[in-house]
Amino acid sequence: MLKKSKGLNSRLIELNKFDIREFKGLLSDKAKIVVPKLFKTVQRAKTDYKREMKNLPDNVQSAPKEFWEEVIEQAKILGIGLVGFAPVDENFIFKNDYIGGIEFLYENGIVLGMEMDYEAIDKAPEPPAGLESLNIYAELGEATNKLADFIRSKGYRTIACHPLGGPILLPAMAVKAGLGRIGTQGLLITKKFGPRQRLSMISINATPLPEVSQDNFEIDEYCKKCKRCVQMCPVNAIYYEPIIKENGIKTRIDGEKCIEYFYESTGCSICIKECPFHKIGYKAMYYSRL
Repeated sequence: MLKKSKGLNSRLIELNKFDIREFKGLLSDKAKIVVPKLFKTVQRAKTDYKREMKNLPDNVQSAPKEFWEEVIEQAKILGIGLVGFAPVDENFIFKNDYIGGIEFLYENGIVLGMEMDYEAIDKAPEPPAGLESLNIYAELGEATNKLADFIRSKGYRTIACHPLGGPILLPAMAVKAGLGRIGTQGLLITKKFGPRQRLSMISINATPLPEVSQDNFEIDEYCKKCKRCVQMCPVNAIYYEPIIKENGIKTRIDGEKCIEYFYESTGCSICIKECPFHKIGYKAMYYSRL
């Protein structure tokens, strides 16, 4: 019923390294709202998890089709643009969740995605892009907590996984949930938003998951020919070819290089900005055939 990591290592995200002094004028005013909200939503998820672990359920609950339809509708109301469902894979659970302290998850996952603003991301690595990145972490964090509350109000048990850090490899879970594919830069690429979304998840003690049709969606050939994200990364953090670890997990970026520049630029987002799936979208890419 509860699932635990099989040893996948995660990277420590040091929240105190985000320097909002980089933001000036109106951006500074917005940052003073966004950053506290981000911390608040992280803390809320941590508190709910601790409460959940104090009184665990005895069995997995059965959920009808109508319940999942309600979840999807409520997610839309909360501004969540992507919703998918998949069993939680223990190979994707991190050994240490440095942000939320989550160690156990329920057996199924509701994977969520929220779009980042196109124009803000197009300014990367300038402050508007970094602030938008932090903003969606906060907005999606809040929406995830609220959706988890909604599900609990229906009598089901949940654990909310915040989009910043989190206990599980979210892009891999999103692929499993049929939301998209992984690009060269290690980000989820979707038909709807390209690489321009942040992800979160709610693990739920309910079954069976709804059957969701998956569109044919292929990006591998495009990415093999493109490599623009590799060329444009200012710290050479993206591998030309992924490294496959002993556990079968593919690593596409040098995490140390990436995270340090992420702190320095307060959000970076260059690999999102430069991706053709952001610039012109999936349909245009499909018909252009690169």
